[in-house]
Amino acid sequence: MASDWQIGDKIENRWEIHKILKGGMGIVYIVYDYAWEEALAAKTFQNEIFARDDTIAGLFKREALTWINLDLHQNVAQARSVENIDGKPFLFLEYVGGGDLSSWIGTPKLTEDLPQLLLFAIQFCEGMTYAISKGIKAHRDIKPQNCLITADHTLKITDFGLAKIFDETDVDPIGPSSQEENLNVLVSRTGSAAGTPAYMAPEQFDDAKHVDVRADIYSFGIMLFQMLEGRLPFSGRTWSEIARLHKDKSPPHLARHGLPLADLVARCLKKESGQRFGNFAQVREQLGSIYENLTGKVAARPAIGKQLDVNQLYNKGYSLGGLGRHSEANVCYDRAIALYADWAPLHGNKGHTLAQLGRYEEAIERYDRAIALEPNHATFHYNKGVSLAALNRCEEAIVAYDRAIALDANDMKPYFNKAVILGKLSRYEEALNCYDRVSALDPHFSHAHNNRGFVLDLLGRYDEAVCSYDKALALNPNDEKTYCNKGRALAALGRYHDAITCYDRAIALEPTYASPYYNKGAALEQLGSLQEGINGYGYFEQAIRVYEIAYNLGDKRCIENRGFSK
Repeated sequence: MASDWQIGDKIENRWEIHKILKGGMGIVYIVYDYAWEEALAAKTFQNEIFARDDTIAGLFKREALTWINLDLHQNVAQARSVENIDGKPFLFLEYVGGGDLSSWIGTPKLTEDLPQLLLFAIQFCEGMTYAISKGIKAHRDIKPQNCLITADHTLKITDFGLAKIFDETDVDPIGPSSQEENLNVLVSRTGSAAGTPAYMAPEQFDDAKHVDVRADIYSFGIMLFQMLEGRLPFSGRTWSEIARLHKDKSPPHLARHGLPLADLVARCLKKESGQRFGNFAQVREQLGSIYENLTGKVAARPAIGKQLDVNQLYNKGYSLGGLGRHSEANVCYDRAIALYADWAPLHGNKGHTLAQLGRYEEAIERYDRAIALEPNHATFHYNKGVSLAALNRCEEAIVAYDRAIALDANDMKPYFNKAVILGKLSRYEEALNCYDRVSALDPHFSHAHNNRGFVLDLLGRYDEAVCSYDKALALNPNDEKTYCNKGRALAALGRYHDAITCYDRAIALEPTYASPYYNKGAALEQLGSLQEGINGYGYFEQAIRVYEIAYNLGDKRCIENRGFSK
């Protein structure tokens, strides 16, 4: 069976692999389909899952075909085909390049944007209502990882029926592991129950095979609680502990979000299935009322007809762009614009594609068109700023970033890009403020700490710079540029041996990176100057050798340094 494919391989001379994603039981290949000329996600189980029970391949194909028969809906990930390749089944799906809902959990773009949160919840209900109307009895594995997000912030439900496969086998999809992390995100089973324990309804622990939509409503309630609070209502370390919590413990109350929403979540999470909502249409109706009372607007219904065709072309263009196929993406956007020229996201994404092709002036024209149609869309202003910056129109770019920030203060990207430009303009204190804001919004973004260190370096605040570099390296210990930058700050403090250790680490990570060789040579020179006699001469000899390497790698600064000539 195939399992050793690598990025760049072409499956059956048709599907070129661009990315490989592995989970507890599954593997997904993000591919470009040369026959259909689009990006797809090819999903299958890992070989060991199929090897545990020879009936699993047939069950996988059966559930895949059920999903394929759902047809098109804006809030359901489209399943295109199921293919047998090298003896195992692959389900080919539309590729949604915006990631999944789990990356939003616990971030300000969700916890501090209740209208957006409600829209995602409404879209989920729309997708489930449609799927159930087409014969799906229950999803059985509702969780953020199974909610894909498109470029225009549309939620699409995925993985219909895959948990159900294990009803008819004795296979545990994740094996004997009982780690808390696995129980929170991966499908597992015990006895007659299968699902992701952190999201399972009480009755699903006892008899998963016969649960209905009300178990999905409970799982949705868990997910909605997590979207609101950034954490799960129940968290245990073992299957039995989590089962006990779901069956016996009341969830925390959500009063701070308003009584109607708190009551809705509480009803979804009733222990007795008969006390929950009877279907997702009822949940959607109440969520729609809460959204309308909050915003004064009616939540849009899913796209149908021509609008859905435009939406499909839009998502296809976005996915192609994600694989670097920008010319093909541009064609998709042109086809969509021909159908519906007044949809701002089409112009915005076409602008992004043109920018990726280096056609920045044309990109700015598209962003202006998008902004004219939808002036309060922060991403259009941000992307316009990126193109302006690429043309070195720095002050105009800052204006565009400031507009994006005013419209969405919880997006760290315009702060980061603005900080980069401010650094170029020697407006260092302003740049530091922007980097601090980036780190507050996304503490795990290592580049912000690295760039902040570089600015502190320019200000001569070397001790603080070293601290920033250490934060960056704690998040990304394999960044050779951060090690090189830290080495320069240490050298400025006279800590040459520590600096050389950093340069050596950078060289080990990337042997073709010239700067650490040059900087190591400079540090060795300084050590030579500080030593007398033979010891000092040895440092100068080492400096000459590393300068030679840096020069050969293209760093021409070395020719001017003492002790080296070429």
